[in-house]
Formats: sequence, structure tokens, C-alpha cells
Amino acid sequence: MKHKTIIQFIFGIFFLIILFLFYFKYFPSNKHSSITQNTNNDFKNLEAEGNLIKDMKYENTDISGNKYFIYSEFGEVDINNPDIILMKNVFAKVEIFKKDTIYIKSFSAKYNLSNYETNFNKDVELTYLDHVISTKNMDLSFQKNFVWLYTDVVYKSSDYELFADKIEIDLITKNSKIYTNNSKKVKIIKK
Repeated sequence: MKHKTIIQFIFGIFFLIILFLFYFKYFPSNKHSSITQNTNNDFKNLEAEGNLIKDMKYENTDISGNKYFIYSEFGEVDINNPDIILMKNVFAKVEIFKKDTIYIKSFSAKYNLSNYETNFNKDVELTYLDHVISTKNMDLSFQKNFVWLYTDVVYKSSDYELFADKIEIDLITKNSKIYTNNSKKVKIIKK
């Protein structure tokens, strides 16, 4: 009889330990929680309070080997659409086919979790090798493999400066189309 009581006591303690571990792992008690996940399609190292995210870092690799990294000092989940994150002080890096890297900085951006579409705005700067493009707005689409830069676009390289209203860049072929509004001409200045 004594052995049964000891075994029941050990099982009871074991059950309570598992219950406490489960509770503290899945139901943290503090308001600031740290989320760490190791999959390619999830946020890493976030501190969240409500729908506000601090130091948001995100990485994604598609089936072609292209990598997308985005960092934001602050992010906020859109109340109307939880797949949309509104970000402030944004830095992004796009590695295309393990050989070309594009760097993007902006004051704010809107990021879609479901399709990875990103709309950068306010003081956007795109850097690729010795090419720098400044604009007010930029849309990045991985589904279409395109970048659209529009509103007061200024392109600078070591040899030229270009002023336009809109530039479209195909990420695969690297072909670009340059547009202006109201039948104005594209302005190019040789340095």
C-alpha cells in the first residue's frame, strides 16, 4: 500500500510540473512578450504591446532563392486588416538570385504579410551598386517581380542624374521604363 501512495505522489508532482511549464510557456503574464520563431515566413525577435511592434525584423526566401529582409524601428498591425503592418523608420534588403543586392530606406512603409507586397513612402531611397534612386513612393511586388518608383523620382549614378515622375524596374531582367507626366521630357544631366 505504501508503494502505491509513493507512486501516486510522484505522478502528482510530475503532473503539476508539466502543468506549470505549459502555463508559463503558452500564457506569459507580462505585457511585453518576446516572440521568436524559426520559420522563414514569420517575424523574429519582436517585442509587442497590443498591436504595436518594436524592432520588427522579418526574413523571407522564395523558391528561386531570392531573399527579402525588412527591419522597422516601430510597426503597428492595421486594426481593419491584421495582414497589414504599418511601419516607421524602415530598412530593407533584397538579394536577387544570390548575386545582386538592393538596399531600401524609407520613413514609413505598409507591409502585407500574406503576399509580401510592400509600399514604401516618405523619403524613400533605393541603392543598387553605384545607383541611387530617391523618391516619395515605392511599391515592391514579389508576385510580379517589379518595383514602381513614383512622385519626384531622382536617379543618380557616377555619370548621370535623371529626374522623372515614375520608374518601373523588372527585378528579373533589370529592364527599366521611365515616365513623365503632362508630356514633359525626362531630364538627364551628365556629370
